[in-house]
Amino acid sequence: MAEYVDLSLSYPTNAEKGEEIRITFEVINQSNDRLWDGTILIEESFMEKYGPFIDSERDYQNDPFKFSIVESGKSFKGEYVLSFKEEFPLKEARFDIILKCGKGSCRGGCRPFYLEKTVTIPLTEKRAEAVLKLDIDDFTVYRGDTLEVPFTIENTGNIQMTDITVEIKGDISSEKTLNISYLNPGNEISRNLLISIDENSYDAFLNPLILARFSDTSGKEGMTYKDIKINVIEKEKIVESNASVITNGIIETPESKTPSLLYFFLFLSIVGVIAVLIFVLYLFKR
Repeated sequence: MAEYVDLSLSYPTNAEKGEEIRITFEVINQSNDRLWDGTILIEESFMEKYGPFIDSERDYQNDPFKFSIVESGKSFKGEYVLSFKEEFPLKEARFDIILKCGKGSCRGGCRPFYLEKTVTIPLTEKRAEAVLKLDIDDFTVYRGDTLEVPFTIENTGNIQMTDITVEIKGDISSEKTLNISYLNPGNEISRNLLISIDENSYDAFLNPLILARFSDTSGKEGMTYKDIKINVIEKEKIVESNASVITNGIIETPESKTPSLLYFFLFLSIVGVIAVLIFVLYLFKR
């Protein structure tokens, strides 16, 4: 079997900020020498920079893990128990666990030995996250009408959303701001926003936002939004034409009026008949 000294680490593949995590280590001595007066600690530069953002019951830097001797074929184990605060500024905790000791058959004649292994833990955080859903995002409305805009907001985070407000802002604003007191993780709620289109507006196209603001239980604020398009058109004007004339309660249309020329010819006919009768009477008298 080959000789070696190893520092074996075990830790979670990811963790949530504020959550307690455990990093276990084991110093394994498979060499023919002894390991003397060992110290195991977290990388000092990392702790100097980010120590204020780490909670632990034990001060691992000032009170590190130590051993006096690890015989050949033996091991030494320990465990770090800590948590990264919500304010921890990185999305990943990356640091070294370092072993410093002497290696040799006796303490007086041992030589310095150094070994480090890197810990990499992606960090997530409890936060309220939301998404707006729209079945329709392109609307057409008549000038002077009121437009109803339906939407759904879903809590896609892992903690409760509170103090939710939803409104339309931008080229035009909604009549009111909708208030929703809370929304639990994984739940969604549907509502409608109203927009009044000014009859005197000259805008033919509007491109406002549906804007949702919210907070989480710790007071952190979040926001999500969606674009919508509004095409504003004119109402069709119907012009009615009515040439009917009402006379003494009788409706006369142009078609029902007697033409003046007809009266003239009728008059001539009557005059002609009278003239013929006078001529006939004249002949009988002779």
